[in-house]
Amino acid sequence: MNFRFGLTAVLLATTALPAFGLAGEATPPAARHVLNFDDVELSSLIADVSIVTGYTFIVHPDVRGKRVTVTSSTPLTREGVFEVFLSTLRVQGFTAVPAGKNTYRIIPEQSAVSEAGTRSSSANSFVTEIIHLNNFNALEAAQMVKPLVDAQGQVIANPRSNTLVVVDYESNMPRIRQLVAGIDEDRTRTETIGLKNIPSGEMESILMALQKNGGEDSGASNFQAIASQTGNSIVIRGDDLTIARALKVIEQLDSTDRVEDTLRVISLKNADASEIVPILEKVAGAMAFRRAETGGEVTPSTIAFHAPTNSIVINAPSETLLTLERVIQDLDKRRAQVLVEAIIVEMSDDTARELGLQFLLSGTGNSTVPFASTNYSRSAPNLLALAGAVAGDTPFNTGDSNPFAASAVSSLLGLTGLSVGIGGQDGDTLFGAILTAVESDTNSRVLSKPFNMTLDNGTSSLLVGQEVPIITGSVLGNDNTNPFQTVDRKEIGVRLDVTPRISSDDAVRLEINQEVSSIAGAISTATSDLIFNKRQIQTDVLADSGEIIVIGGLIQQSDTIANEKVPILGDVPVAGRLFRSEGKASKRTNLMVFIRPTVIRDRQSARDVTARSYRFIRAEELWNGKDDKVNSLDAFVSEVLSSPPPQ
Repeated sequence: MNFRFGLTAVLLATTALPAFGLAGEATPPAARHVLNFDDVELSSLIADVSIVTGYTFIVHPDVRGKRVTVTSSTPLTREGVFEVFLSTLRVQGFTAVPAGKNTYRIIPEQSAVSEAGTRSSSANSFVTEIIHLNNFNALEAAQMVKPLVDAQGQVIANPRSNTLVVVDYESNMPRIRQLVAGIDEDRTRTETIGLKNIPSGEMESILMALQKNGGEDSGASNFQAIASQTGNSIVIRGDDLTIARALKVIEQLDSTDRVEDTLRVISLKNADASEIVPILEKVAGAMAFRRAETGGEVTPSTIAFHAPTNSIVINAPSETLLTLERVIQDLDKRRAQVLVEAIIVEMSDDTARELGLQFLLSGTGNSTVPFASTNYSRSAPNLLALAGAVAGDTPFNTGDSNPFAASAVSSLLGLTGLSVGIGGQDGDTLFGAILTAVESDTNSRVLSKPFNMTLDNGTSSLLVGQEVPIITGSVLGNDNTNPFQTVDRKEIGVRLDVTPRISSDDAVRLEINQEVSSIAGAISTATSDLIFNKRQIQTDVLADSGEIIVIGGLIQQSDTIANEKVPILGDVPVAGRLFRSEGKASKRTNLMVFIRPTVIRDRQSARDVTARSYRFIRAEELWNGKDDKVNSLDAFVSEVLSSPPPQ
């Protein structure tokens, strides 16, 4: 049977007849085959392999015209035939990519790279593998691995995760794994050296500067030096060659006795020199006291600061000077900042209803008609004032003036709702009636968002409002001469005072004083004293960075029912409504205050929160249709600050 297949293969190769129509009619799995193709079309080989394996092949157009020679001296199984077939494709620059059950696409290698999976059943198929590096730099490893990868393969380094993504033939992957494992071995060691004469911080700076300026052969990529201020020691880590160089430098620098240096001028980067000096004086005094107790020589220390340069000048013994330098180094660190945003929400709903009837009956002149009237304090207009203005002869008239006229006009100007009335004068009889009906519904919603930024343990204050003058006293001289008044000014508006303290886990303790105040109006028309509305919260809270928490609020509802009536007559069923006035009012207030602290530790975080606020105000400018490129906010920032707007 093997001999017959060999003849069939030769015959098919000679005639170059396509055999795609026979795909799927596979030979038995146990059958063995001898291949003997001499300079035949690659498409013919594909057709015969399809018959032997039972696989369906979808062939790329570039396959046409390719010629191959395949010869096997020993019989091959069906799997062996397929492996030889894949190797033949690889030699010609093609590969078979799975496209379903028992189906493959034969495409050029460069196209197959992007479709390589993470698993492969054949050594001649492309596969993708992710290799994690623990010690070696991924970028450098990619440069070393690239020459070993097939011409159509790829090596991609990811510096953030320190990994390699390799796409290559499965047969080449073991060699790449072995190479990466060899270069990724940890060949570093750690040494701790105690220093006698030179400060550890100074030694750390020297070693790191040498590694930084030493070029690629200095081992700068894997060398570390960390100073331990407490024990005046330094910890170094690196490969054997770098460690040997560092030990030699440390030995030479630390072998020379420290020069008796008692003077230092230290410039501070973050702390305030005036605040640091009292701390240093206490530390120096404590050290001098301990030295005196042990019988040592006591040399006074002098510590001062230079405000214009924010520098500290120290003149002290070497031991004291070294300790003070360590204290300054620990205190002169960049402090984090906190952006505190408050949201104040106040919603109120006021409803009121009034219904009342007033009437008047009175005689004038010599009339014997009795006087009768109903009048209620909340009703408008004032019926008595209107009657006085209409009546021509009253005891209060003086000449041509009527004192009730102004009151009547004022009463009419204050009308709201519905007022229906009738009145007049019939001979010596004056009569009138007014029906008033009012219903009001007022909804209000007040939103404000004060925010400010301050240093950790610093206090910031924000006030958006006005200063209102308030008379606090009046003084008259002798004989009521030279009068003058004393005036104080009260701040009203939205105020936010906050002091944040950041813990190690980015939780923020906030001391908050939040206040919203406004003018309610005058106490009465007879005085200029004012009534102020005030809502204030003073509290200490703890919140995580970026977390919104509620710090306080008020939900209040009040219902008021006010009835005025004529005794007895107002209680008569049905008809009693003519002798009474009814009013009902309801008020509901909902006030909530929310706080969100955000910890800002670096430049990028500060840029992010600045850009967020800038984009908000810029979006509002665009929303309002003010997209004038000349007069826009972006143009103003660029013109005034000579820098691009925050992005």
